[in-house]
Amino acid sequence: MFSRKTLDKVNEMMKDWEKEVKEVYEKKLKFGSPQYNSESGIPLKYVYTPEDIEGSEPEMPGAFPYSRGNRALGYQYMPWMIQQLHGYGTGEETKERTKYLIRQGMKGYGKQAAVLFAVDTPTHCGFDPDDPRSRGMIGLGGVNISTLGDIDVLLRDYDLPKTRVADNIRFTCLPFLAMYVAYAEGRGHKPGELAGQSQNGLGNRCLTTNLPSPVPDTQYKLEIELIKYSCRNIKSWNHTNLCGYVLGEMNATPAQELGIVLSKAVDLVEGGIKAGLQPDEFVSRFSSQVHLGMDFFEEVAKLRAWRRLWAKIMKERFGCKDPKSLQYRIHVHTAGSSLTSQQPLNNIARSTLQVLACVLGGVQSMHTNSYDEAIGLPSEEAVRTAIRINQIVLNETGVPHVTDPLGGSYYLEWLTDKVEEEAKKVMGEIESKGGYFQCIKNEWLRQLLEKQSIKWRQEVDSGERVVVGLNKFKTEEEEVVPAFTGYQPEIETEVVKKMEKWRANRDNTKVKDSLDRIKEAMAGYDTVEKAGILMPKLIEAAKAKCTLGEMMEAIVEVSGGRIYST
Repeated sequence: MFSRKTLDKVNEMMKDWEKEVKEVYEKKLKFGSPQYNSESGIPLKYVYTPEDIEGSEPEMPGAFPYSRGNRALGYQYMPWMIQQLHGYGTGEETKERTKYLIRQGMKGYGKQAAVLFAVDTPTHCGFDPDDPRSRGMIGLGGVNISTLGDIDVLLRDYDLPKTRVADNIRFTCLPFLAMYVAYAEGRGHKPGELAGQSQNGLGNRCLTTNLPSPVPDTQYKLEIELIKYSCRNIKSWNHTNLCGYVLGEMNATPAQELGIVLSKAVDLVEGGIKAGLQPDEFVSRFSSQVHLGMDFFEEVAKLRAWRRLWAKIMKERFGCKDPKSLQYRIHVHTAGSSLTSQQPLNNIARSTLQVLACVLGGVQSMHTNSYDEAIGLPSEEAVRTAIRINQIVLNETGVPHVTDPLGGSYYLEWLTDKVEEEAKKVMGEIESKGGYFQCIKNEWLRQLLEKQSIKWRQEVDSGERVVVGLNKFKTEEEEVVPAFTGYQPEIETEVVKKMEKWRANRDNTKVKDSLDRIKEAMAGYDTVEKAGILMPKLIEAAKAKCTLGEMMEAIVEVSGGRIYST
């Protein structure tokens, strides 16, 4: 990349620099040079030169392996999507928050409407509102969705073919998608007209919570089922959200997050092939939810390495030829784990830096955390401020005027290579242990994340890791920010009554027959080669007015008894 003459000149300059450091800083000023490491533990030097990237090949945006971005023109052609995950209480309340966010600037690509909502814990787990296990959690931290009627409340005002629907449901994503397809067909739309995404991340629950989860073999089959149905029936549906966010929230390093997520992608691509799909048929429809933490340059390097490593794996390992299969689209969720309830206004600075790192890393969309999320659900003022951060970076800084403006930085190019190397080491270790789903089964991944969380806590407690306002630069006065929970006890009563009315106004014989057919399909779904037999039965059940909880219960009752692990 550089001429020998240039490198020789750099060597001479480097000798002068080293001499000044030794004679002035170390001898005269008695400066003991500390060793800094990146968040992934990569040792850092104090200065980088062309020699550090001598072996790098020049790249351009829009060209393989896409380190510098998927498109020749980035935000000059199309700004990133401003997406705010939200949801609480009833569907009516969540819909009002959606409208507020849209007025403030939340949007999809072009003129496409975007509905991105969080669901409560009962919906995540597949418990209907009248299930005793749902008590005290209905509408808390997300909207409750159990019936076609609940979906109608959220979406009746939207032209569905012109709306991108994205939920954060991971475990119950199959019955939810079945309900959405049934709802859309009831409004006269074919599945192929729809657009949106499923989380399709059943395994994340057993990695990051103590909630009951399906055992890994069943998780794998259910995720492949959704992939195959979507590819064959809803071409514009992003079937699987490869979520590194929950890993980052458990303090996985950037390299660990990248390595773990791509290991899962490898398992799923191999499963899709076994199910009869060609890689180019479904690889382009993976979506992402990437964690973006506080190590600014390493996070930018991670985003670049993510695209590069994805492109190489899909081309070299799976033989993908379609450029869309090689171009990894990145949605980022700024780090909730970086936010503090102490001095919460400091979180505005944290989110701003994270948004800037996202833009410099070339993401396609992002959710920006609000400054009060360490206290409760975001207030309107806080979520408006989060949107304004994006708008200020887009409209006032000039940063989006150039595609990959940090490209060519000696430090960033070197760090991108190092993050890729470390991520490949993580992938190699996971593959040596049988792959992603096997590492869930033997709890190796769970133990890794728990060790990372303990390490982070110990570093904060000892002061080795500084968190401003938490363990350093503290104030005696407590800054009070009004907490907004969005939850009131009467919501539970209202939602349960709606469920009772729903059950009373349906043909329960059809319900029972539909649920029996789900159980039969699930019992016959013994290998991923049979993927495609379950979703049609779920859609029939949704049309018969089965609830989300009933459909999920039918799934988990078979396959050799209950398929939960605890």
